[in-house]
Amino acid sequence: MPASFFHQSSTDMGKFSKSFLSFLIVFTAMAICFTACEETIFNEGPFISKRKQLLTFRFDQLETPAIANINETEKTITARLPFDTDLSSLVPTITVSEKATVTPVSGVANDFTDSTTYVVTAENGTTSAYKVLITLSEPDAESFLVLSDPIWNLSQSGSGIPAFFTADGERGIAYGNGHVYLTNNNDNILILDPDNGAQLGSLNTDDVEEGAPKIADVAVSEDGTILACNSVEYTSDGGGEPTTFKVYKWDDEAAEPEVFLTYTNTEYRMGDSFSVIGDISTNAVILTTFGRKFLNPTTRGNLVFRWDVIDGIPDNEPQIIEVEGLPSLAKFGSRPHAQLLDVNDTVYYVNANDINFTRVALDGTFQVRIPNNGRDLYDGFNSYFEIFQFASKTVIATAFPRSASESRLLVIDITEGLDSVTVDDVILSQDFVTGNEVANVNASGAVTANVVNQNLVEIYCLITNQAVVRFDLTTELEE
Repeated sequence: MPASFFHQSSTDMGKFSKSFLSFLIVFTAMAICFTACEETIFNEGPFISKRKQLLTFRFDQLETPAIANINETEKTITARLPFDTDLSSLVPTITVSEKATVTPVSGVANDFTDSTTYVVTAENGTTSAYKVLITLSEPDAESFLVLSDPIWNLSQSGSGIPAFFTADGERGIAYGNGHVYLTNNNDNILILDPDNGAQLGSLNTDDVEEGAPKIADVAVSEDGTILACNSVEYTSDGGGEPTTFKVYKWDDEAAEPEVFLTYTNTEYRMGDSFSVIGDISTNAVILTTFGRKFLNPTTRGNLVFRWDVIDGIPDNEPQIIEVEGLPSLAKFGSRPHAQLLDVNDTVYYVNANDINFTRVALDGTFQVRIPNNGRDLYDGFNSYFEIFQFASKTVIATAFPRSASESRLLVIDITEGLDSVTVDDVILSQDFVTGNEVANVNASGAVTANVVNQNLVEIYCLITNQAVVRFDLTTELEE
């Protein structure tokens, strides 16, 4: 063949190679573009939720609101209601996963005479069916307390100890204004989200001074005013200079602190805890106690200090009530606390790490004590407590801060009287420590209760160095 043929063929092959290479480049670019465009379109599109869980099922319109039990594994919902409830027309209040819907819908009457089914539909169209069975109790059935598993649990037994904890720095907790308030670092107050315990902010404490700690406890008045106290102790060392017990107030979460009341202390230890009962803008009672002094001279006390607040003005000086009938030491001991059910209550409930819950008259005269001398009901090592009423019950919730070996929430039904409590009236939560991870050398801790309605109380429990945990407390009827 002539040389020109080979030359021409080589030229054509070169052109073909270049054309093919160009085609590959264009094709690859188009493929990349198509893939990228596909990804861009997918990424920019809305997330389609597949969640379809029924979260709560309640009957809020009953005289005593009821919360049904949900078994997510079996997809069943059960509740026992009073014997005279009309099951043919009950209105449930239902919450479901975000973006999901439920049929029949929440807030619409339904007939629960027989079992019925509620269907939760996810945003992606998939469904989950729950069988609902409502039964009636016997006419003479009694109700009993039910403590939930932790709603959230910031401890070793849960998701971990909060990062904002400092050594021995968190001692007081309170609920109000839709938030949880927690003393922090002995000189600060954090604002927490009650739904998950997350830190939302903190109060202004720039002008808080004096005390060890400067902020020992926190409380909320019925009008939403936030209050906190310091802890002070008198010592004869160094000339015996007096100390000043202070209660500060914040009108709201954005406010600067103001001194609400002061007391010149020349003898005691005060402010390990305090209570605010009522509305400080009108009528209220403020309590603190003296139980044990650790500095020179060391001693024990049995005193309750009471300030009445009338028309928004606190007493200049407190009433000092000497509590009688305490154990053989005849004193409170460490971390004492005193509470009233309301401003008009005619008795105090008192407690300390060294004694069991005791009820005394307003003049301090002993009345009754919980029958726990042999620690048959619970280990008596607890101090701060809240007392409240709901669902025709009177309840004590207290922190159980047992050093590094054990810590729990303790709930006691005292409806039949403090001296009539049996082991069936006592509920202990799970242990928050689960081993000897973190010590609580001061045995400090606190609780606060938010009574949502007549069958639901949110309880928030703080154990210094170890835990902040939320529980729900409800009631159920006996079978």
